[in-house]
This record gives sequence, structure tokens and C-alpha cells, in this order.
Amino acid sequence: MKNLILFFSILYSLNMYSQEKPNYPEPEKGMKRVDLKLPKIENNKEYKVEIRFGIEMDVSECSDINNFSFNRKNLEERYGISPSRFPYYVLPKEIPVEVLTFNKPNCDETKKVKKKVLSSQNIFREYNGYYAIPFYIPEKWTVEYRLWKVDSEFKNVEK
Repeated sequence: MKNLILFFSILYSLNMYSQEKPNYPEPEKGMKRVDLKLPKIENNKEYKVEIRFGIEMDVSECSDINNFSFNRKNLEERYGISPSRFPYYVLPKEIPVEVLTFNKPNCDETKKVKKKVLSSQNIFREYNGYYAIPFYIPEKWTVEYRLWKVDSEFKNVEK
């Protein structure tokens, strides 16, 4: 009898976790869903992922702009399965974008060019190549990422 109860308990728990799929909402109007799917690599514990957001803007040809002001607090983490499984991230539809520009001297500032600028604040996550991470972002935004190799040893700080 104990074996039968144990068998059904294991079967129930396997069924419960194997059948559940994350429930991601449809994007709102003016938003899009972008899935960050990382390539499979060996030793994924040795890597971190840096995530930034991009916008294509019209800027002066003289401008040395590289990034725009972004506050990580605007990025809301939610879950596809409550309370804490399958995270996805949501940015508000209307985020003010502040750009600081420094122009080159002796340059015609009236000429405009399209340039992709990235968010100023980096978001680092553990590497995960097993499932895609959805981002709900404004339609004109992009999600950019790069991988960082981590030195696994901690070094002692000397005086």
C-alpha cells in the first residue's frame, strides 16, 4: 500500500510539473514581444548575459551620442507560471527617452542621420540557453545582448 501511494505521489508531481507551460500574455497595442533565445554553449556557468535596449533615432551628424538614459526600475519582472517560474520582462509603453548630446566643433548641426543608440544601464543575468526569455517592449525598441565570460575564481583583495 505504501508503495502504491508513493508511486501515485511521484506520478502526480511529474505530471504537475511536466504539463505546465508558461502563460505569457499577448502584447498590448503599441508593444511587441521579443524572445531572447541564447545559443547553446558548453560551460554556461562561466558566462553572463548583458542586456540593453536599443532605439533608432534621428540625431545630428555632429553628435557623439552612444546611449540614452534608462532606469532599470522601469523594467518589471513578471512570471509565466506563478509565483516564480518562467520570468518575462515588461517595459511601460511610454518611457521618456532622455539623450545627452555633445556636438563636435565646426560641424553643421542641421544635418540629421539615423543612429541606433543603446540604453545606458546594463542588465546582467545568469546565462540560460534552455528557454527563451520574453521581453514586452515598445514597438520601436530592440533588445540587444552580449555574452561575458566570467572568471570563476574569486581573488583575495590585498591591502
